[in-house]
Parts: sequence; C-alpha cells; structure tokens
Amino acid sequence: MSSSPNKEQIENGIKEIYNVILSTKNITAKYIVILALASLWLDAYDFAAMSFATASLQNTFPTASSLLISFSIGVIDLGALFGAIIGGWLNDRIGRRNMFILNMILFIVMAILGGLSTNIYELTVFRGLLGFGLGADTATGFTYIFEYLEKSQRLFWSNLWQLQWYIMYLFTIGFILVPFYFIEHSLTTPLLWRVIMIVGGVIAAVILGFRSRIPESVLWLAYQGKLATAKRIIKKTYGIDLPNVPDIDVVIRPVGRGIKSAFSIFKRSKWRELVYSFNGNFEQSFIFYTFGFYIPYILLALKLVGPLATLEASAILYAGGVIGGYLTAWLTPRIGTKSQYVIGAVGEGTSVGLIALTYILHLPLQYFVLFSFLFYFFHVIGPASQGMTSINAFFGTAERGTAAGWGYSWVKLAAVIGLLIGFSGVKINPVGMTLALAAYGIATGILGLFIGYDTRKYKLEDIEELTEHPEKI
Repeated sequence: MSSSPNKEQIENGIKEIYNVILSTKNITAKYIVILALASLWLDAYDFAAMSFATASLQNTFPTASSLLISFSIGVIDLGALFGAIIGGWLNDRIGRRNMFILNMILFIVMAILGGLSTNIYELTVFRGLLGFGLGADTATGFTYIFEYLEKSQRLFWSNLWQLQWYIMYLFTIGFILVPFYFIEHSLTTPLLWRVIMIVGGVIAAVILGFRSRIPESVLWLAYQGKLATAKRIIKKTYGIDLPNVPDIDVVIRPVGRGIKSAFSIFKRSKWRELVYSFNGNFEQSFIFYTFGFYIPYILLALKLVGPLATLEASAILYAGGVIGGYLTAWLTPRIGTKSQYVIGAVGEGTSVGLIALTYILHLPLQYFVLFSFLFYFFHVIGPASQGMTSINAFFGTAERGTAAGWGYSWVKLAAVIGLLIGFSGVKINPVGMTLALAAYGIATGILGLFIGYDTRKYKLEDIEELTEHPEKI
C-alpha cells in the first residue's frame, strides 16, 4: 500500500475498522465489562457499606449535625455529578484508557485519606474528590463498552450494570459488614466507616492493576485517524489482519477543545432522546436515594429489627436487585429497552405506594420487606438502567463520552437531592414522601411510553457520524 494514502483510502480504512468492531463478537466481553464498569462496583460498595455506617459516623463526630453527617455521606454523589460531566467530556479528548487510569488513581488516594480523616470536614472534602473520580470513571466505562463490543453485545452487556451493583451489595454485606459485626459486635463503633473507606481504596488498587492491561477504544482511535494503532489492537484482540487499512496515525478529526464542545450534545434534533434519558436517570436515582438508601437505617435506627437481622433483611432485599439485574439484560434483546423503562418505572412507583400502605395500615414487618424487595426488583429494571444504555446509543464516538457524562450526572444530581431530603422525610413524614415518590415513578413510566425509544431499532450513530463529520485532510 502507498506510503501516502489518499483521502478515499483513509475513509475506507476507518469504515472497515468500524465494521469489524460493530460486527465481530468479542470473546472477552465479560472481562472487559467488569473492568470498564468497575467504578460501579466501588459505588455500590460505598453505598452498601456507608448506608450501615451512618450511626458510626454520628458516634465519631457527635457534635456534627444530622444534615452535616448526611452531606458527608452524600457529597460523593455531588463530586460524581461534576466528575461525570467533566470526566465524560475529557474522555472524548484524551482517551478512554487514560481516563480509566487517572480516575482510579484519584479514587485510591482519596479513599485512604478519607479513612484517615481527623474531622468531618476533611472527610467531606476527600469523599467529594473521591466522588469526582467515580463519576468520571462511570461515564468512561459506559463509553468504552459501546466502543469495544459488537452492536448487539453492547446492549446486553451495558444493561448488566445494575446486576454488578447489587452483587457488590451482597459481597459487601457478606464479606465486610458481617465479619466486622462478629469481630466488633457492633455496627455503630467509630471504626466501621474508617475500615469501609480504606478497604475501598484497596479494592480500587486491585482494579487499577488489571486495568493497566486493557487497550484504548478502537473506535475512538479510528475516528480521529489513528489507524495503525487501531489495527494493532484489532490484531491482538481479535486476531484479524486488515491489510487494506493504511498504516498511519494522523489526526484528521481533531476533538473540540472549547467550553462549547461540552454542550455539543444538546441539539434540537435530540430533544426527545435527552428528555427520555435524563428524566429516567433522575427519577430512578431520586426514588432510590430518597428512600431505598435509608431502608437499612429504617430497620436499624427505628429498632424494627436488630443489627444482624438488618443485615439479613438487607441481603434479601438486594437479592431482588440481583434477580432484576440479570433479567433486564436477558430481556433487552427480547422486548427492548423502552418496554423495560415503562415496566420498571410503573412497578417501582407501585411498590413504593404499597410501602406507604404499610405505614398507613401499620402492617407487619414482613409486608415492608416484601414490598421493599419488589421495589429493588423493579428499580433495577427501570428507567436509569435503560436510560444509561440508551444515551450511549443516541450518540456516536465523537460525543459518546460527553453524552454518557451528562446522562450519569442526572443520576448523581438526583442522588444528592435525595440523600439530603430523604433523611428528614423518613423521620418526619414517611407516608407523604413515599406516596409522592410513587406518583413520580408512575408518571415517568407514562412519559417514557409516549416519547421513548427502543435502542434495538435506533439508527446506528457510529456509522452516521462518519457521514456527518467527514475527514479533514
């Protein structure tokens, strides 16, 4: 092949690389998904562990107000909100792999420093920065999956993210909290939250070690014109030679650098896609963090059951998330993402409404546990699961990281608001709060029914973008 390929050869080379990635089943899919979405393991670990550590924090910092304690826990989501937006934008500019490494290093350092905090303010700062890395990493993870896997694999595997979340819940309970309880005979000792933070840093260090071996996104490289590097990765990963693709690394599509590029996804032509995804992400997270996060606290602090029984009940509830987490991926190729969005939102809202009845009618504890189990089950199937999968399908390689970041930022914005008001709602007016959440969930399902998309049938944006943004040579 000519040492100086012309525009047509480069254009055909990029298309050939795209076609290989989007049409070739990847045998390392499971391994890559686990590593790419490892931030969700960490997020789930922190959620599950810290939901039991509220009393531990209160005992460590007895002069801190309930609002400050809640904020020190929830600030990780505030950091993740900004991390998702900024990190998502950055991974379109400096690469997916670079962001994976930088995000995990930030998490490790902040987790260890957080565990050594001497006051509530230090802890709040460290958890906020830790959250920044978490949000940036999650946006990068979804982006990477969509650019590493074949077009049908990407929908199945990306929709397994909630399964990973709830598996980590059960792992945290079984291998962190239960052993801690049997050693210390308490879940309120000041040592608990420190152990949680430092162990999180250790887990992140293990993830970093494995991540150092994964390659850069082939589509991201090819889109810019780095064809020689993309070819080497394809050869190593798939064992496929591409002799017709030029052996050159050039930059023919420079990424946007200005502030304007961070808002490039907000197009009039995409308003339905954005409203559908953003509202679904916000709704599911808002209900979860306003109510779901505090279920262990409700059981423990209100003395409905003892510490060990709280762990057992929580494990049962989280099992609903595991079942739903696998089911949603299994259903994706069969009924699509839109149907699950609607079913999940309505089911989630209905189950929260039934929980309200347990308060109103003073039903026995088993009803609360049953309806909470259903809540977790439908929550996993619901709008945020489908919303994060969909937002990545609605945009191509040039803007996918930015889109994933904005999508996940709505998850974390809802988490921040939910954590702040949920603690008061649970203690002051649980009936009113759960009824309002039930109405919101059902309304989101109805909205999704009218404006939603089934991503199985949505146009393949990765191919569209090659026509919309031709090479500049």
